[in-house]
Amino acid sequence: MRHTEARDWRALRVLRLTALRDPVAPLAFYERYRDALNLPREEWQRRATPRADALTLVAENLREEGPELLGMVVLLVRAEDTGDHVQLVGVYARPEYRGTGLARKLLGEAVDRAAGREVRLFVHERNHRAARCYEALGFEPTGRSEEVPEDHPLPGREPERAWEMALAPRPSASWSPTRATTGVFLPESG
Repeated sequence: MRHTEARDWRALRVLRLTALRDPVAPLAFYERYRDALNLPREEWQRRATPRADALTLVAENLREEGPELLGMVVLLVRAEDTGDHVQLVGVYARPEYRGTGLARKLLGEAVDRAAGREVRLFVHERNHRAARCYEALGFEPTGRSEEVPEDHPLPGREPERAWEMALAPRPSASWSPTRATTGVFLPESG
């Protein structure tokens, strides 16, 4: 497990495009494959680079020809948020690694990196497998939901919803620059 750097943009792009072509992608991601496919190199580098408002964590298999990314999760602190929580998005494990504990490890690392903040995420109302995974890790429904954006909603059809789940803040472990490299994911100094 590690966070990505700008130099990882190609491998991150491959993993994200793979995720967006997965049969469960419509239940797991708001971004569409065709949109991501057309993103410029600079956007992939920005996504791979640790920032004060975002950090991408990946699990990798080191190979002679370069790393193969097996799964990912993105931690976000949105500008409109008060900073008391971290939002998880882009949770993905390649199909051959599902059921191996990889997602649990990635999510556990994300919770550790949240530096004692509450961790929130949204899960599509029909994504039962993901909801079970999050519940097993201690996430609980908050009662908040949001409408899932659709490219072409069908007339007369109720919009689908994503339900928010949250994990209460946990005391953060001791931190060092090798554990978290961006200020937002380090405990406040006081």
